[in-house]
Amino acid sequence: MYYDIIKLLKGRRLKEAVELLGLLASDSGNWQVKSEVENLKTTYGYMLQYAAQGMKDPERDKMYAQLIRKSYELADRAEYSRNNMSGQGHHSDLFRTFKRTPPPTYSELCLTLESITEDMGVVPLMVNDEDQRRSKMKELGIRHEKAVDTLFEKIWISDGWTDEESKEAHALLRSVLIPANDLAVMISAVTVSLLGIFDARKFQFLLTAYNEHQEELITQRALVGITLVAFHQQDRLALYPEFIAALSLLAESPHALKQLHNIQILLLLSRETVKIDKKMREEIIPQMMKSQQLNKADFSITDLEDLEDMNPEWKADMEKMGERIRELSELQMEGADTYMTTFCQLKTYPFFFHISHWFYPFDKQVPEVAALFETGQINDKSLINLMLNSPLFCNSDKYSFCLTVNSIPPSQRQALSMQIDEQNDWMKQNLNSAEEQANVICRQYIHDLYRFFKLSTFRKEFNDIFSGNMSLWECTFLRPLILTEEYRKPIADYLFSKNYPEEAARLYKEQAGLTPENVEVWQKLGFCYQKGKQYTEAINSYIQADILKPDHLWTLKHLAQCHKRMQNHQKALSYFRHIEAMQPEDLNLLMQIGQCLAELHKHEEALNYFFKVEYLSKKPAGAWRAIGWCYFMQHKYEDASRIYEKLCASEEVRFSDYLNAGHVYLIRNMVAQALERYRQAKDLCKSYDEFICAYQADKDIMLEHGITEEYFYLIPDLL
Repeated sequence: MYYDIIKLLKGRRLKEAVELLGLLASDSGNWQVKSEVENLKTTYGYMLQYAAQGMKDPERDKMYAQLIRKSYELADRAEYSRNNMSGQGHHSDLFRTFKRTPPPTYSELCLTLESITEDMGVVPLMVNDEDQRRSKMKELGIRHEKAVDTLFEKIWISDGWTDEESKEAHALLRSVLIPANDLAVMISAVTVSLLGIFDARKFQFLLTAYNEHQEELITQRALVGITLVAFHQQDRLALYPEFIAALSLLAESPHALKQLHNIQILLLLSRETVKIDKKMREEIIPQMMKSQQLNKADFSITDLEDLEDMNPEWKADMEKMGERIRELSELQMEGADTYMTTFCQLKTYPFFFHISHWFYPFDKQVPEVAALFETGQINDKSLINLMLNSPLFCNSDKYSFCLTVNSIPPSQRQALSMQIDEQNDWMKQNLNSAEEQANVICRQYIHDLYRFFKLSTFRKEFNDIFSGNMSLWECTFLRPLILTEEYRKPIADYLFSKNYPEEAARLYKEQAGLTPENVEVWQKLGFCYQKGKQYTEAINSYIQADILKPDHLWTLKHLAQCHKRMQNHQKALSYFRHIEAMQPEDLNLLMQIGQCLAELHKHEEALNYFFKVEYLSKKPAGAWRAIGWCYFMQHKYEDASRIYEKLCASEEVRFSDYLNAGHVYLIRNMVAQALERYRQAKDLCKSYDEFICAYQADKDIMLEHGITEEYFYLIPDLL
């Protein structure tokens, strides 16, 4: 019924939608929604009567838009109530609990949090006894945590704020006594709620938080929330011109545009997390376990200087692992989530049984971790403290780390509390500017969100916002903010570098229209099309690049390759010949020319090129294959056999070499030799079916060389 109502509203069939809405409201059990639907019916009934009488009303269009908007809101709320009254899961249970026992109002929660803040400031001054002071602070910490959790849950569960609730929430936001960490959790609650059910007052709350607050922790979370909600609730947002106008105002702020660009790149980077996780599990961790030297208890960094004395296999393993770690380090510096694998198993502590805790900014005073810092062992230069202050770890992972440290014996914990002299170089070099601090807050928050939607026990109650492509520019209202003149090409370059050619091509095409004189854009556009096997479009792009910068080797080579892929060997040959004049000794180029000539049945001329490659190359196997094929096509079977035998005896022999050698012997009626080579080809296949498929693919060629069809099919049965 709900989706029928939405369909009718999209078609602007308001009368039918309102009738169905009345039935849905009755099923929802929400008397308030039912009452509002009745008022909506009455209002629309009067509008229809006035219209039937031909009365002019300058406010009619505005009123109609408001009724459409109100109908959407009521449909959402009715369906929300109906689902939760009978649904399963933590959300529905909490919904029903709050129906029976309403939580405190936002004003009451505000007073509670303010009083706790004041008490936390007074207790250290008023209580001299250390044990009493700790006990009081612990009690306040528990009360504080409970109040923040209740605030989160109240926001998450609500289907929409009333005007009074919105007013109270804004007062809480503006309170000078409410810590920024509490407001950050509140903003996360609003965001999570909006992703489930759109509420205009809550969205306005995010806009207010971003525009009015000074704390980066608040503004960054608010901006992330605004972008995610706009992206995932685009249809609802379209009903509110005031919000579209508010978003468009962000375009006037270079600071806001830069922050949005940072958010976009970080969201795109979240796509790489699965790849990084796979690389960690399948390559780096097994490599570390495999390396005997790394598993030695007495192995130290200084041993790296003695690699020349190690087993060469150890050295190769360590060099390979070093390369993988360098790749991860580069991704880490970009802002990629490289610690998901490390911490994903550490989210089962009771701390994470509360949904709000997944969004807590890291705070040493949170009761579950406070005890770790009370003994005085964790000082400013301890390994634990440096890790917790590092910008590379998100808030959720820092809590996981502390909870893990809490669970190990004090004797082992001492090793983690040791003094170290080196500070985090990355922190010293990059956290000096307010801009970089904002970027770190944003990155950590997005990593927190990723863990919530991927790892939390609550994830099944949400649509995974990270399951899509996270391309914010696909939202009509975000597009002009994301694809600005300054940032369109960098985003395209990012997609290009991460091997997303289709998306990159769309952006490069737009950029080419704006800056048609940019050779690099045309080249990259062509390359994206080429990777997507859109060779005609690739050729057109490369031609534009060639016009702007004639005789560029890279462009000419790719033009030739595209023509070759399209089987236009004569055109490809003309480009390769042009390149040959500039690079006469390029062996790969000579092979390409030979291949084109062979496809054009100019085998003698092709052989001249292949012989030259054979002579100059240190690894002539590729040239031998081409020479053998040319001899075969020229019916020079003895010469072909001689070449294929060289291949079969080489270390670079392939399945196709054995197969082709078998073909030549079969044509020469040397059946025993043919069967031997076919058996060797079969042994390199994963299955007999794979061999048969490859063998039969050459049927037409073998028929052209005099083998009958019946004889051709008989041969595999002799193996």
